Amino acid sequence: MKKLLIAGIAAAALCGVPALAADLPTKAPVYKAAPAVAPLFDWSGFYLGGHLGYLWGRTRVEEDGVVTEAGAKTNGVIGGLLAGVNWQSGPLVVGLEGDFGWTNAHGVGVSMTPTESPNTYDANWTSHVRARGGYASNNWLFFVAGGLAIADLDFHEGGIPQSKGGKYFGWSIGGGVDFAFTHNVVGRIEYLYDNFGHKDYTGIAGDPYRVSLTGQTLRAALTWKFDPIGKAPVVARY
Repeated sequence: MKKLLIAGIAAAALCGVPALAADLPTKAPVYKAAPAVAPLFDWSGFYLGGHLGYLWGRTRVEEDGVVTEAGAKTNGVIGGLLAGVNWQSGPLVVGLEGDFGWTNAHGVGVSMTPTESPNTYDANWTSHVRARGGYASNNWLFFVAGGLAIADLDFHEGGIPQSKGGKYFGWSIGGGVDFAFTHNVVGRIEYLYDNFGHKDYTGIAGDPYRVSLTGQTLRAALTWKFDPIGKAPVVARY
């Protein structure tokens, strides 16, 4: 009888083990940290830099209402400074920019007679004040730009040493792409078409002249982008 009692107690203890194990607290789940996501580049802020390119200019001359120069090539290297500011909202970026560039663009016209010296043309500098709008894809910015175009042009009438010149005011349109190498260093490739307008002069013989200038420019730029005020710098992601 005693042996039967001991066997029953042992069997009851063994049957209770699974129930007791089920009541024990389970191991806490392990959660893996989400992978860090690199922040998107922020195009907002001021920037300052330089540009270098080539200007393909065309000078048109009308004398007494007659076109005597349809489009003399006035080409040369151009380079200078630029500065601007951007504001970004989502992928959209708008901004304002100004630039100034010195150039050695020079042109020679066509002689009307075998004994007549041709007109010559010298562009001294150009400048722009433009609005920009673009679409940002992280550290890439694709943009269009347009606004005011200014040029300083001298021309010598028929080889006469005395030059006539002045400031030309017109319009500009173009576009390009910016690429942020770091959160401060930004490179650019850009195309501009400029219509600098015209000026009226009186020739050496008293004839009225109208001189017009247009140009196409392909240039590269390198700028330093200042960190947006009140925001931590964002490192460009490649």
